[in-house]
Amino acid sequence: MKKKFAVMMAAALTVSALLAGCGNGAETKETVNTQDAAGEDAAESTQSEDISGDTSSDETADNTDAAGAEGTEAEDASADGSKETVVLKCVCDLTPHSEILGAAKDALAAEGIELDIVSTTWDATWNDMLIDGEIDFAYFMHVPAMESIEEEMGATLYSMGGVHVEPYACFSDKYASKDELPENAVIAIPNDSSNEYRALKVLEKEGFVKLNPEMTAVDASVNQIQEYLTPIEIVEMDQANIIPSAADFDAYFVNVNRALEADIDTTAYLMREGEDSEYANIITVTEANKENESIKKLVAVLQSDDVKSFITENYSGAVIPAKN
Repeated sequence: MKKKFAVMMAAALTVSALLAGCGNGAETKETVNTQDAAGEDAAESTQSEDISGDTSSDETADNTDAAGAEGTEAEDASADGSKETVVLKCVCDLTPHSEILGAAKDALAAEGIELDIVSTTWDATWNDMLIDGEIDFAYFMHVPAMESIEEEMGATLYSMGGVHVEPYACFSDKYASKDELPENAVIAIPNDSSNEYRALKVLEKEGFVKLNPEMTAVDASVNQIQEYLTPIEIVEMDQANIIPSAADFDAYFVNVNRALEADIDTTAYLMREGEDSEYANIITVTEANKENESIKKLVAVLQSDDVKSFITENYSGAVIPAKN
C-alpha cells in the first residue's frame, strides 16, 4: 500500500514539473516575440532616423550652397560698389553744354564717372588746357573749329562723337524778320573762321551774298565774298562782344548757346542754318585720351535716348540732338 502511494506521489510530481515547464516555455516564447517586435520597431525607428538624417543633411547642404551663392553675389555687389569713381576734368560752355552734362549726371554715376567742370566761361586758355593735358576733354567746339585749332596750334585733336547741334542764327533787337531789314543794313558776324564761315553761308543761302565756292571754314572772311546780291554792311568782330553791342547793329549772328545765356528768344531768329547742320558740338580729346574707356562711356551716355529727350524737351528747337 505504501509502495503504491509512493508511486502515485512520484507521478503527481512529474506531471506538475511538466506543467511548470510548459508554462515557462510559453512565457519565454512570448517574451522573445515581444523582444523581436521591439527590435523591429527599433529597427524601423533607426531606419526612420536615418532617412530623417539624410533629408536634414541634404537640406543643410542646399542651404549652405544657397548661402554661399548669396554670399558670393553680395561680395560681387560689394566689389562693384566699392570700385573707385573716375573723375574726368573738362571745360564746357554754360548753356546748353553744362546743363546737358548735368542731366546726364546720374547715368554717368552709374558708370562710375564723376565730372569736374573746371570752367564754363570761354577764353583762349581753354585750347591750351586741352592740348597741355590739364583737362581730359573739351565740350564746346565742332569739327571745323577743332580743325582750325589744330592748324593754328600745331596740335592733333580727336572727336569722340557729336552730342548736340545749335543751328547758327541771326537775331535782331530792331526787326522781326529778315524782310524788314533796311537797305545797307549793318550785320555783325563773328571773326573766328569757323563761325564766320557759318554766318556767311547763311547769308548766301538767304540771297544776300555770293561766296567763293572754294572758301573753307579755315579761310572764311568777308574777302571771300564775290558779290553782294543785296546791299548790306558786314562787321567782323569778336563773338564775345557782339551781344553787348547788339544795339549798334540792325542784325547779328551769334551761337545759340550765347543767345540762351543772354535770355534772347531763340525762336525769334531772322535766319538760321537748317536742322541738317553738320556743326555738331563734340567731345574733343587729345591723343592721351582717345582710347580712354571712361570717355567712351561718357559719349555713349550723352548720345543716349534719355539725353536726346532732355535736349528736345528743354530747348524748343534752339538746340537739337546730333545725328550719330
